[in-house]
Amino acid sequence: MATVLVVDDDESIRNILEKFLVRQGHRVIIARGGTEALEKMAERPDIVLLDIMMPDLHGLKVLDRIREMNQSAEVIMMTGLDEHAVGVESLKRGACEFITKPISLNHLGTVIDMRLLNKSLEIKLAKEAPWIPKEPD
Repeated sequence: MATVLVVDDDESIRNILEKFLVRQGHRVIIARGGTEALEKMAERPDIVLLDIMMPDLHGLKVLDRIREMNQSAEVIMMTGLDEHAVGVESLKRGACEFITKPISLNHLGTVIDMRLLNKSLEIKLAKEAPWIPKEPD
């Protein structure tokens, strides 16, 4: 089970994602915008599902702040824009994935499972091979 922060200004998307993630066994934290998301980072989510286009703070600015606050959070950017440049920019800034809306819940579930598996393998490797340098938090 992971803690997932869902950040989207669209209530229907938040509700759909929350129901899906709870059915998958995850703990879900909800934020209606970027400012609220930054406050909720104090709960140290494992995964952040972050919308790009929000009225209060642009998702890329929120991503930058999240990276300053918590290097270990896996950030998955979501957008209704089908713009390759935005996806590339979000990956350059530290997102682990970029998905477009409408979101395929099967795809999202697979992405989350893979990110969590990757994270657990990194933790296991750090314990079993402490001589391998790790990235700073």
